[in-house]
Amino acid sequence: MTPLRDSLNLFARQFTLALHHSTLMRLGGPLAPSPEPDPAALRASDAHLPGTGWVVGIAACLCFALVGLLLRASPWGAGVAAVASTMLTVVMTGARHESAAWRAAERLGAGQGFGALAVLLLLAAKIVLLAAIASVSEAGVLAAVFAAHVTSRFAPVVASRWLGDRHDVRALRIGALWCLPPLLLMVPAGGWAFPLLAMLLAAIACYALLRLWERRWGSGAQEDSSALQQVWEAAFYLGAAIGA
Repeated sequence: MTPLRDSLNLFARQFTLALHHSTLMRLGGPLAPSPEPDPAALRASDAHLPGTGWVVGIAACLCFALVGLLLRASPWGAGVAAVASTMLTVVMTGARHESAAWRAAERLGAGQGFGALAVLLLLAAKIVLLAAIASVSEAGVLAAVFAAHVTSRFAPVVASRWLGDRHDVRALRIGALWCLPPLLLMVPAGGWAFPLLAMLLAAIACYALLRLWERRWGSGAQEDSSALQQVWEAAFYLGAAIGA
């Protein structure tokens, strides 16, 4: 039982570190990570970034469902629920990904004020697309929100490996396992086209942006990799809206 217990303890420590690193949530006790973890531990915890999307995604779904239920009689109910859900995730993460998107856009635009515009457009796109999906399927929008928050956190993991050590595939395998159940949950809500189109558009958008960064900055683009979470999420909702 000792190897199993050690494996579970390692999993819990790495997941907790990923949660602390990507959100404002803090867990105490014996599994609490060091206030200043070493870079190797942080890199190992990347494998569980999609797992932190489970926490954020479930909270977002609950918020969307509650607000949507309270405003069920209003034609604006889905839009308000999308705003509330988005605001909750921004608060839970401390706007880490939005800040990264702002920095990446500023860097691309050479400081011409593109950062604020990029973040505004991404937030507006997510809210409108969520409302569009909700108008077609209430179950579908909840499945899409959950899957988007999980899979979008896999994009920075892929990007950091693409731009760094491409032989480090452990995090990719574990991250992919985190992503599989939410994607399968989308199938009963909207058929196979629902998750497939969402993943396709998100992957194309992030691949194009990643290649642009790679040509511009090479390995220096790794510092902006977390911005891909926002791009993936918006493109994922677009594909889901088409698939729905």
